[in-house]
Amino acid sequence: MSRTLVLALLIVGAAIPSRLTAQAPGDARGVEQTVSENGSNKTGRPAVSAEERLAIEQQRIADRYTHLEEVLLRMAELTADTDPRRAEVLRRAVAESKSRMVGVQFEQMVNLLATGRLSRALDNQKDLDRDLAVLLELLLSENRDKQVASEKAKLRDYIKRVGQIIRQQKSIQGRTAGGADPKGLSGEQESLAKKTGDLAKDVKSHEDAARGGASGGEENQGEPGGADKSAEGESLDDSKKDQEVPEAKTGEKDGSSDATPSGDAKPAETPSEGAEGGKPAEGGPSIPGGESQPSPGGDSSPSSPSPPPSQVQKSIEAAEKRMREAREKLEKAQRDGALEDQEEAIRQLEQAKAELEEILRQLREEEIERMLTLLEARFKKMLDLQRAVYKDTKRLDGVPGEQRGHDHEIEASRLSRRQSRIVLEADKALLLLREDGTSVAFPEALSQTRDDMRQVMLRLARAEVGSITQSIEEDIITALEEMLAALEKALEDQEARRGRPTQSQGASGDPALVDMLSELRMIRALQMRVNQRTARYSKLIDGEQAEQPDLVEALRRLAKYQSRIHEITRDLESGKNQ
Repeated sequence: MSRTLVLALLIVGAAIPSRLTAQAPGDARGVEQTVSENGSNKTGRPAVSAEERLAIEQQRIADRYTHLEEVLLRMAELTADTDPRRAEVLRRAVAESKSRMVGVQFEQMVNLLATGRLSRALDNQKDLDRDLAVLLELLLSENRDKQVASEKAKLRDYIKRVGQIIRQQKSIQGRTAGGADPKGLSGEQESLAKKTGDLAKDVKSHEDAARGGASGGEENQGEPGGADKSAEGESLDDSKKDQEVPEAKTGEKDGSSDATPSGDAKPAETPSEGAEGGKPAEGGPSIPGGESQPSPGGDSSPSSPSPPPSQVQKSIEAAEKRMREAREKLEKAQRDGALEDQEEAIRQLEQAKAELEEILRQLREEEIERMLTLLEARFKKMLDLQRAVYKDTKRLDGVPGEQRGHDHEIEASRLSRRQSRIVLEADKALLLLREDGTSVAFPEALSQTRDDMRQVMLRLARAEVGSITQSIEEDIITALEEMLAALEKALEDQEARRGRPTQSQGASGDPALVDMLSELRMIRALQMRVNQRTARYSKLIDGEQAEQPDLVEALRRLAKYQSRIHEITRDLESGKNQ
């Protein structure tokens, strides 16, 4: 979906008539001649002026952009329940378009071209290009999940390599202090300095590539290229396409050169200009590679409270320098001086590692917030659907037995199908929780609730709408309410922590989706549910042992739930989820 929207915006931006750049006011005569030759001489119709032709093409582009805004709003409505983050991005893109009056700018371009004010139109085109670049960046922020995953993998690799270098440097330092042969140690120190330099180069190349990609994308999005051809081709009659090709190529060249100034107009400030009310950036902290990507909300800025992209690189380069100085002193058998340089190299490396871990933690915080928002939307949807099914189940159960016929079974079957859709939503939410892997109680709670949902689905398919089915539905609703409340609390805590300075927790200490207290509360809720269901089933047993098949099966499931509660409590105590 995002690729389609981005492509549409690129086409709209690129389709701003490149001939406008090629045909400056002084070149209008050539356009008029072409139009005249293509118009009155061959078709017999009155010749269309160059200004009118450009205005017509510009109006088509304006109409295309208006349609794009409508599509964005429609897609935001369709994805609001299943993907609130994407819906937010789409809505913010439309809101940003309105605040920048992009549609009005398109209409102004039409009027300027129609009245022949080409110089003014050229100036307005640059402003319009810049605003479209901001909107494009907002839409590209939809890919933030993949970007964060890539950034985290790169950061973990850097942290691992820095840790290895620190261990090796400490080993050399220990042997230096212990009186080992300085000549042999100098060779090891040289090798380690080279390894450290390679890491610094990797960090720098990663940063340069990211910056080059960002600036290149900004420049390229203003170039008409193939997009301009396709956009203009739609507005040309088939009989005129062959005659328009040379002119289009000229426009492409000039449009390409003109796109660079418009793309260079404060590129670092455009994302923040699109933020609503100066809201602080939610998304991506700067990483050593310089991949300062837009946040899902579209309000990130290239700068961030974390260390600037070059800080880690500077620390690693400083460590390399001190290693080489230590090697030189080892060559001269100056142990004390070498030890000082080695100690400083270790300090610089540990500083770089701490900075990397802090950036990784910030990325994880961003990831958690997106995950909690998505889960909250899914749980709200499941809860609303389940309440509706429960209400209709009670209604069907209120029908007297003698009045229950084929229609009653059909309605129960429809309820079963509605319940199956809730099961699908639960499966999606459970997949998200298991992929995250930092929570043990929530996945188990949802798994047990999903099993109950399946039982309700099967019972409704058999038109069993009695007290047992309703009691299971009540348990499902209670469980969903508890999990939703816990997610809302976790999201509030996450938002409260945003921007608050915290100490780095290390690569192995990434923040969990929910804290330990929330996990314990969820385990307590699971146990309470088992206790309540045990008491309920005990009232249905005549004698000391259950004999009804449904009741026996329910007790078996209950025993399974109790066993799983014991397992997740043990896993939580042992830190298996960390």
